Amino acid sequence: MRLQRRKSEDPPIEIRVTVPAEVILDLKDYCRYYESTYKETIEVPIIVVEILRHFLKMERQFLRWRRSEDAAGGRAL
Repeated sequence: MRLQRRKSEDPPIEIRVTVPAEVILDLKDYCRYYESTYKETIEVPIIVVEILRHFLKMERQFLRWRRSEDAAGGRAL
């Protein structure tokens, strides 16, 4: 499993998205996979955060772009 066990985090900021039913089914299956791997339950909204976190840490072109933006002095929430 590439997704690491969930860690505590800073206070969350809420976002809302609508996704196709097929994606929800896949996410529910991934929750079951996570549960079978780590022997702890996890809900879809939490697994979505972990999947996004993993994706953003692994996307090489994005990371390269982010480093160039940081060097240029611009990153804000």
